[in-house]
Amino acid sequence: MQSRTDPTISLFDRLVAREEKRGLILVAFLRICMLAFILLLFSKPDSPTGTLYTLLEVLGWFIPGVFIQLLVAARGGKWVWLLYLLAVIDAGLIVYISVVPDPLNPLTNHPAWLYGFVVRDRGVVFSMIMMALVIMTFSPRLILWFGFWLLMAWVTAIVWLMHRPGVIISQHFGDDWNPTKQELIDTYNLPEFVDISALAEQVVIVVVFTLACAVMVSRLRVLINQFAAAERAHGNLARYFPIALADRLADRDEPIRVGERRECVIMFADIIGFSGFAEKRDPQDVMKFLNQFHQIATTQIGAYGGIVEKYIGDAVMASFAAFDDLPCPASNALCASQAIVSQVSEWQAREPADDGLPLRIGVGLNFGPAVVGDIGQREAVTPAVIGASVNLAARLERATRKLETDTVMSESFANQIRNESSVSGSVLLRHYQQHESIRVKGFSDPIPVLFHRDLEN
Repeated sequence: MQSRTDPTISLFDRLVAREEKRGLILVAFLRICMLAFILLLFSKPDSPTGTLYTLLEVLGWFIPGVFIQLLVAARGGKWVWLLYLLAVIDAGLIVYISVVPDPLNPLTNHPAWLYGFVVRDRGVVFSMIMMALVIMTFSPRLILWFGFWLLMAWVTAIVWLMHRPGVIISQHFGDDWNPTKQELIDTYNLPEFVDISALAEQVVIVVVFTLACAVMVSRLRVLINQFAAAERAHGNLARYFPIALADRLADRDEPIRVGERRECVIMFADIIGFSGFAEKRDPQDVMKFLNQFHQIATTQIGAYGGIVEKYIGDAVMASFAAFDDLPCPASNALCASQAIVSQVSEWQAREPADDGLPLRIGVGLNFGPAVVGDIGQREAVTPAVIGASVNLAARLERATRKLETDTVMSESFANQIRNESSVSGSVLLRHYQQHESIRVKGFSDPIPVLFHRDLEN
């Protein structure tokens, strides 16, 4: 467990350290629950092992372990070695109480049947329970460490059982012993008999279980690390691209497209008179103003399914249905433009920018074919939408000054709204009744457009 304040530690390591801390607190709580379980289930007055769990064992094992785990969870760092020491003690004591009839008097030669009774009564059950607790620490090294000492403790215990006076084990009969079925049953029913082979098999199962758990936790940490790296990469993408586009970039191993032709909506939104405003202002004030405008535009564009392609100074370029299949791109784009105009108007009414006079914006909307794909090479690659329809949308935005309106749309854009829904299209276009054919730079033929005359301005 590492220091949370060390700046050289990665985000993943800090997250793992936090989960290890939580795991230790959980294990400390479950350790107390295990104590209650053992006392209630096995401490029976009428049992030959009824005096097994005494106050001395409780104070000498469970309670200090709880405090050690809480100490490491709170302090970490140089106190981690206590967890490994506790694991060794746990492994030894778990096996100790699983094979010794009277832990307070281990050197006493008890009746042979009592050894068999204790081993059959408990076996490796306690070991499995303690292993489950160790797994919750989320530390592969601690799991393997505990598993190793658990194996050593059980090997020692098995050797010790084989040398107890009077205890009968299968190895005593030798390899030449071929019992009948009844002899085998009678032998297994002897209270002094301990099946060392079965006990050893159980220990091997515990060891295999330990290795599997260590590998599982290790793989889980790798997967979490990979997931954290992917989320971090996605978060970094989202800082420079809209979330919808960042999602698509994060899900792909290859470029988005290579020059795919798509029918889409292009929007340009620009602040009218911004150059004169910026010339008289401090650069920091200008940047603050731009960020406020960009926040309004980006929020509304994203709310209606659009993607901000780029910021060009005080202008914003956005696309609808260029990178995904948006059901009603033109209707959504018009709603987004109306929301931007409305929110900018409210903002400027509260905080007029140019010596008490509110700045206005112009929006150009066009629907048509565009080439969608990645441009650039190697590290300098960016998704882009290019084509004549993009240029036309930019020219329509500039035409808002001449036509004295805040929004100018091409006739193809208006037709697309009608095609998407004749009823809602009529409602959306009810204010855009002005028709005119205008000449724009780069286009030889006049462009028919729709707009509404802003009489107030």
